[in-house]
Amino acid sequence: LEQQTATSEVLRVISSSPTDVQPVFESIVQSATRLCDASFGSAHRFDGQLITIEARQNFTPDEIEISAKRFPTPATRGRAVGRAILDRQVVHIEDVQNDPEYDIGYQTELSYRTVVAVPLLKDRNPIGALGMWRREVRPFTENQINLVKTFADQAVIAIENVRLFRELTESLEQQTATSEIL
Repeated sequence: LEQQTATSEVLRVISSSPTDVQPVFESIVQSATRLCDASFGSAHRFDGQLITIEARQNFTPDEIEISAKRFPTPATRGRAVGRAILDRQVVHIEDVQNDPEYDIGYQTELSYRTVVAVPLLKDRNPIGALGMWRREVRPFTENQINLVKTFADQAVIAIENVRLFRELTESLEQQTATSEIL
């Protein structure tokens, strides 16, 4: 019931924010972090070159400062979010300290051990990712991962809705300007 309520809340935010994806990202990260029992979570955008952090939940002030210094950043396999973007698939690392590709420097400063990252895919092209972290070694369940995937799908819908709304608005403005000239 909590999952259904959270999903419907995100859909409500999507419908009430046709020109701004930020409230959607914030709602998704807040709900996913809570429902997946994550220590903290974030939503990221990817422009084909750089990853930005768009929304955070349960970051300490120090963690916000650390992450602000690290983003924007290129997608690399040394970070779960970057790896999810590069591989275009879910990345679930039970213990980052045992992952040979993981950049442990980030883990030390942010003190987490388990992470799941889900890419945001539009026509199989990565446009971002959601990340959920736990400070202790405690893998996410299949249900929790599926929930993050559902939220990722909703984020893609929101991003696309905003893009389409803006295109429609621009087209209408051009038509209005043309009709005024005529």
